[in-house]
Amino acid sequence: MSYGSPTSNSTNRSMMRVEPIDRRRAALIAFIVAAAVYVNSLPNGFAYDDVFIIQNNERVHRIGDLGGIWSTPYWPFAGEVLGLYRPLTIFSYAVQWAISDGAPWLFHLSNVLLHGLVTVLVFYVVAHGTGTVAALAGALVFAVHPVHTEAVANVVGHAELLAAAFVLAGCLIYLRADAEKGLSRKRLGAIVAFYALGMLTKESAVVLPGLLVLLDLARRRIELTGRGVARYAKAMAVPIATLAATLLAYLVLRLEILGSIGGSDANPGLPFLREDRRVLSALRAWPEFARLLFFPMDLSADYSPAVILPVESWTPMALLGAALLAATVVMMLAVPRYPAAGTAAGWFFISILPVSNLLFPIGVLVAERTLYLPSVMVSYLVAGAWQAVAAEGTRRARQLGAAAVAAVLVLFAARTIIRNPEWEDTDSIFDALYRDHPESYRAQLQLAVAKMQQGDTVGSQEHWELAYRLWPRDPGLLVQYGLANYVWKRYDRAIELFEEADSIHPGYAEAKPFLGMSYVHTGRFEDAIALTDRLFPKLGPNRLLFDIRGRAYAELGNDTLAVTSFRAATRQPGGDNWALWTLLARSLARLGNEAEAEKALQTARDRAAGDTALLRRIDEVLAGTAGVGEVTDSASVLQNAIGTATFQR
Repeated sequence: MSYGSPTSNSTNRSMMRVEPIDRRRAALIAFIVAAAVYVNSLPNGFAYDDVFIIQNNERVHRIGDLGGIWSTPYWPFAGEVLGLYRPLTIFSYAVQWAISDGAPWLFHLSNVLLHGLVTVLVFYVVAHGTGTVAALAGALVFAVHPVHTEAVANVVGHAELLAAAFVLAGCLIYLRADAEKGLSRKRLGAIVAFYALGMLTKESAVVLPGLLVLLDLARRRIELTGRGVARYAKAMAVPIATLAATLLAYLVLRLEILGSIGGSDANPGLPFLREDRRVLSALRAWPEFARLLFFPMDLSADYSPAVILPVESWTPMALLGAALLAATVVMMLAVPRYPAAGTAAGWFFISILPVSNLLFPIGVLVAERTLYLPSVMVSYLVAGAWQAVAAEGTRRARQLGAAAVAAVLVLFAARTIIRNPEWEDTDSIFDALYRDHPESYRAQLQLAVAKMQQGDTVGSQEHWELAYRLWPRDPGLLVQYGLANYVWKRYDRAIELFEEADSIHPGYAEAKPFLGMSYVHTGRFEDAIALTDRLFPKLGPNRLLFDIRGRAYAELGNDTLAVTSFRAATRQPGGDNWALWTLLARSLARLGNEAEAEKALQTARDRAAGDTALLRRIDEVLAGTAGVGEVTDSASVLQNAIGTATFQR
């Protein structure tokens, strides 16, 4: 049994000509070139999001934990909030981790080979509308395109590559269905399987049905009349219903795992992506898409402020973006008359739509990795132009066309090869970002953390403040800057930053204990106690919260409640330390409980482990000549927390 065989009057004339190269050899050339330009990415390590998604993700390290892999969000923290569910990608990482014992080389080799496979699929899909040589030219441009570096040279780009492979495989199976007999059950089953696997790899694979309709338009299998559309819908009723059921099942699964279909906040650091003017900013991205696809010399790992600033009115760039969007839609609708250009425009529009912020926020305004599948548009354009020149152009025109494509391939390949090592590790990424785009607040933020870890307080403060001035609406930055000021004992400034972050996004509960401790250090004891009352329901029993309450009650003269709080703090993970036992001993002594105070004091000295400086500090605290400055075990703990949070995006 088969489905969908509306009448087609089109004939692919290019298939009737003798080609100077057979398709298998052309596909092999495409694969080799695609892999060759990324060979120098093999020595790269884990970088940027790789650190969280792979290197420090216990689910990836336990391939047998299928429940943890398949029933949890993509991100190991705040997964429900960010709204990503990619279990097949995580499972793929787990397999690679098990095989390589955590060595990054296998992950990079997998990406390189997968990019080669995707390039071959691009060749075969494009070849269905053009000749072999034309499709090879388009595929080679795809193979070396510099905008793909992030997807291939950074391990987590694996999701882009795998999803693109599934989508293109579905398209190829569909294109190879017999035009007269229609789509067999076997082919439909394969397409549905690829559709499901693609969405379980990355959400953007949802576009596959739209691309199939586009390909039918390009092959003139749909007459754009009421009767023609109705005939097509009737012929394709079963495939359409089956794909729709697959999508529905996927959405139900997302709802079960995430608690919502799309998550509550894709990126708290970029609030303009969830506000009323989101569409204006989305339009601002379209000129950037065009630049990256056709002039990809200036590339960046980050396009957040101030590389690209949010748009709050109809600026010239927003107007240009609207014009580009309109032109793309018009050209897509003209696909029956102009198949090459129309298919290119339609492919880009359909595949970019889910990651464009036009329909819903996705967490980034522009990211090069999201252009991986949409960039097939360029392959269609190159192949169409080659075909047109080969069919109608003079010999001189054909020679110039071939020379132009060769020049593009050389330039693109060189740019890709040069950029691959920039993804070696997180430091190299941010070094390149700071070099090329010092206006990026993330680059300034990362440099501030690096200076802080090097002990350069003055330099760190300068870069923190510059990052803050560039983009003061990122609550994550405000929290991290607040923690840095806490380390520097600038408690008033820390309070300002923590409270400002809370006014933008109240979701950073883990950092709020340091706001409470800042209240204690500045004498705002009632505010500190009130804050702990609000945080206990969110954080549960927490050493820092009990510590804050104990200090605040002690400073207010209520040593009875202070003792209760300090005792609770010592029973929490990390609470069995010299500082808390010293404070407990002091409050017990004030209550006249000398025996218990002496026991607590002895425990404090034991926890000091013979450190003469700490023993002297204990005596000073009990004598009332010094306070306890260490809230955590050491300032380096806070510094590491600040640096870790920097890499989230």
